[in-house]
Amino acid sequence: MIRAVIYLLGVALAAPPLAAFEQPVSAFAANVGKRPSTDEPSAPVTLYVVPDGRALLLTDVLVANHGQEPGPLYLGDSKRTLCSIELLQSTLMNNPTEFHTITNPHTTFSTGIPFGPGEPVVATLASGTRGVDVTITGKLVAAPRVPRRIVLPGGNKGAEDADEGGER
Repeated sequence: MIRAVIYLLGVALAAPPLAAFEQPVSAFAANVGKRPSTDEPSAPVTLYVVPDGRALLLTDVLVANHGQEPGPLYLGDSKRTLCSIELLQSTLMNNPTEFHTITNPHTTFSTGIPFGPGEPVVATLASGTRGVDVTITGKLVAAPRVPRRIVLPGGNKGAEDADEGGER
């Protein structure tokens, strides 16, 4: 009994803590959405590619909009847009004589958006030509394990496979 308790205690102490699997990540891209003319479409910019076996929990996005681009800025992965960030947000300043409205060229957006293993974090500026600077921060965490169905050779390909569209 004592040996079992000592063994379990040793295994518990030898196992790395859950926080050890978290790793801070930061990525930067300059001039996202910069293009010579408005006739050309805005090219998406890949900010970061999540490593396999990990997931990225995006915590903050900082946009430096020195060229006063109207936006919005879209962040997405290879499948879809995950968030939209409005640029040129107005702020009302209280002055003793009157109220003033200023436009903030720096936008900070806090989020908890997850990006899956192997997925790129892609930024696209919807309009404008001068571009914006984008900095993202987050943390890499262990990716959730997705159970996969085991397919045996010679198995029956029935309606279940047809519903999935052949994807496994």
